Amino acid sequence: MRPVLGVVVQADDHLTQDGTVAFLDADNRLKLLRADELAEADVLVMLTTEVTGEVLSMMSRASHTTGGRIRIVLVADRVSEQQLALAVHHGLVSFLVRSYATFRHIAAAVLDAHQGRSMVPPALLGMLLDRMRTMQRDESATGLLPVKLSQREIEVLRLLAEGLDTMEIANHLSYSERLIKSVIQSTIKRLGLRNRTHAVAFAIRTGIL
Repeated sequence: MRPVLGVVVQADDHLTQDGTVAFLDADNRLKLLRADELAEADVLVMLTTEVTGEVLSMMSRASHTTGGRIRIVLVADRVSEQQLALAVHHGLVSFLVRSYATFRHIAAAVLDAHQGRSMVPPALLGMLLDRMRTMQRDESATGLLPVKLSQREIEVLRLLAEGLDTMEIANHLSYSERLIKSVIQSTIKRLGLRNRTHAVAFAIRTGIL
């Protein structure tokens, strides 16, 4: 039997909140929790029209409350480079464009998030990487040292940074997709990070890539 995932939904209007909660609650793999039960949650779903400072503060509080364990799915109209970088730092795993996101998309993102899989549009991933490269240039004294990774781990990170999915990476490197997934999860664990997007951003910022 699959484990039941604890999910907290926070939306900026009651209609969206109630609709999302009702749809996710119908999935027996998910357990909907109240906002005051956030410490027990595995995934936080945030639905908002605009990513404001308050939204980012809520992400930060969620990360602090769960000891950095929470995985965040953000559904919004748009997000800036700086906001995306901060959100990833706080535990963002997936970003869905609100005008295109259905309840099914959100449910899939929640299940993927718990398994460490990210859903970030390629254009936004490129934007995040550009932001991280800028941060690396502007903050020469970050205090972060490169982690010693194998050549295969570095190559997989590089291909992730280029926007390839696990199947495409497997085909490119002539490995099985299972092995690629194992390499990614092992790398994330060794770096002490949350997900693939965070691992790529960390690798760029610390000079691994």
